Amino acid sequence: MVQKQAHKYEILKNPTTVKLLAKELILASDLYIAKQLDETHYRELILYFAKFHGKKLFSASGSLNPTVKNRIGSKRCGLVELMLEGYQPSMF
Repeated sequence: MVQKQAHKYEILKNPTTVKLLAKELILASDLYIAKQLDETHYRELILYFAKFHGKKLFSASGSLNPTVKNRIGSKRCGLVELMLEGYQPSMF
């Protein structure tokens, strides 16, 4: 009898660069779209990135960093912005 193994996807919660953050956002978004990551965990991950890596995720104007937007694409960008709805970045 062959057992089906569940794949555990490791998403790096503390990326060191903007490009690595974008890569992790792509991975998380693709898992969410493929229904392998539920909405609660996806939203928690996006909010974690916003809270602890806001300088990488956001530009000075408060919108998503242009590098992140460029790397993740427009559809994923819309999904990330939807998850960030109601989030207010800290001023300090």
